[in-house]
Amino acid sequence: MGITTQISSDGAQMTIKLPASFDIGVSKEFRNIKNSAATGLKKFVIDFSQTEHMDSSALGMLLLLREELGGDTVNIELHHCSETIRELLKLARFDDLFTII
Repeated sequence: MGITTQISSDGAQMTIKLPASFDIGVSKEFRNIKNSAATGLKKFVIDFSQTEHMDSSALGMLLLLREELGGDTVNIELHHCSETIRELLKLARFDDLFTII
């Protein structure tokens, strides 16, 4: 299963559901989603509920997403992270850049 997206009914939020393995293999798909993000979106939710593995390229993809969507001005939340992924994100200090829920 690849990456899926959903826009909220009010058009303000995009939810991006990641696959079991968030790595270089989905970079093109992730980039396409990022490039197609509609203007007017106020919030992005990255759903890690199915994700069991992520590598350093995934960290880079998240950073690029943040920068290209507005840096400090964009609201990106990381939801349903496993304990292992949560620890990796905190080790990389992503808890300073993203809201981890």
